[in-house]
Amino acid sequence: MTSQAFAFVPEGRASEAKDVVALIRKYLAAVKNGDEVALRSTFEPSANISHYYVKGDSVRANDLDGFINVIRSLHVKYDNAEEIAKDIEVRLVGPLASVRVPFGFVMGANTLEGEDIFNLAFCKGEWKIIHKSYYL
Repeated sequence: MTSQAFAFVPEGRASEAKDVVALIRKYLAAVKNGDEVALRSTFEPSANISHYYVKGDSVRANDLDGFINVIRSLHVKYDNAEEIAKDIEVRLVGPLASVRVPFGFVMGANTLEGEDIFNLAFCKGEWKIIHKSYYL
């Protein structure tokens, strides 16, 4: 992680930013391992996911179940699916966090470059992903 990772974190909230990063790392590990229970635990149940589909120049929206099915299908098709973060940049505003994660997504022998933009909320004592936008 670069030194810029917490550049937008208010003084005194570094511990919260570290908790946000820990959740994103848990998300990344769950994707890599195809661990649907762990993946689901990183999201608020009503979260939504938007994928900007570059080839079709369109946006595809998904709910949590649909997104988990996508990850499952990638593991079945390629025997591996791993999102490798190049950086994790956190911004905190009140009980919300915005997280930017440029990544390489490995599927079989192929790697595609993309970027995630996560929105998280601190509810009931923990950080949860409430929205994910990404492109590949």
